[in-house]
Amino acid sequence: MIRKVTRQKASHQVLAQLKAGINDGTFPVGEKLPSENVLADAFGVSRVPVREALGVLEVSGIISSRQGGGHRVEQHSLLSKYEPLVMEVADHREVEALLEMREVMEQQAARMAAERRTEQELQAIEQAHLAFRHCTLHDGQIGYRQDYLFHRAIMQASHNPFFVQILDNMHELYLGVLVYSLSKNLGRQAERQRVIDEHERVFIAIRDGDAAAATAAMQSHLNNVRGKLRRLENEEQEP
Repeated sequence: MIRKVTRQKASHQVLAQLKAGINDGTFPVGEKLPSENVLADAFGVSRVPVREALGVLEVSGIISSRQGGGHRVEQHSLLSKYEPLVMEVADHREVEALLEMREVMEQQAARMAAERRTEQELQAIEQAHLAFRHCTLHDGQIGYRQDYLFHRAIMQASHNPFFVQILDNMHELYLGVLVYSLSKNLGRQAERQRVIDEHERVFIAIRDGDAAAATAAMQSHLNNVRGKLRRLENEEQEP
């Protein structure tokens, strides 16, 4: 049974109840989930935390988007492996540590990509950047998959296989943070454009082979991500 949730960490509570409902058969595999509006009314929240929770379930492969709207429940025998997935569930200190590691690793990856990338790898970075821009500006999507692929393409272009391996090993938390952060940009065109512009500066520096500029552009981008998440955390803690 769906229960009303409190305002604090609403998306966490929505996610937990949806996962429980999928696990116990309330939402059967192969069936369509209720719409965002229906779920929002049932939980007593706005559509934003519902959208965040659905985004995490989609990243996890537990649900999939349906053509024309809505989500379908997929096979979820690995459901227990997605315990905690997102910033809402993770300890904020863990997320802060993740962002620190991203700053160290991705700045170096951007620098090395500027020095070592091939034309094919540059095309992969550009394609991921253009896909992120298109889906966020024209399709109104969160763009977490495209954002992830953009950063992953840069790590691949660094020619250091451990960067990619580390990213893939922590992709659940990484993607969860992307869903949480980027979903806050829905309806905020200036914020969406800011992220796009930051990605473009990183891409241009790598394209031009400017290692110093690539490092600085990535540092600026990740500093802004950290600052945004800190602001969101403070807002959640306000009474």
